[in-house]
Amino acid sequence: MSSILIVDDDKGMVETLADILMARRYDVSTAETGERALASVRRHAPDVVLMDIKMPGLNGVQTLQAMKAMAPRLKVIMMTAFTRDELVAEAQRAMPVAIVPKPLDLDHVLGLVDRAAQSRIDPSGARP
Repeated sequence: MSSILIVDDDKGMVETLADILMARRYDVSTAETGERALASVRRHAPDVVLMDIKMPGLNGVQTLQAMKAMAPRLKVIMMTAFTRDELVAEAQRAMPVAIVPKPLDLDHVLGLVDRAAQSRIDPSGARP
């Protein structure tokens, strides 16, 4: 069973994504902050991280960079409500698997998660 870490400060988003991914038989853990996400990755690196870009405290880009320093091959899919933003450009440079806009197209996101979990997406940042 593949493990997924969902990181978002929006509890409703986290609960919805967790419910959907658990129904698809993923082992799901969650974090509401970048700091908690990093602690989770230190304990046991998940197969895939699904993370918001804008969060209070350690934002998603800073968290992505720290995760990649700990686990360079970690597959991270970033989510954002902002498509034209300096943080989005910075996230692209940190090479996530993909950056998906909110509101989420769940079919697209689930396809990305499935492919990333099955290692069919190049962890260097190639996008489908």
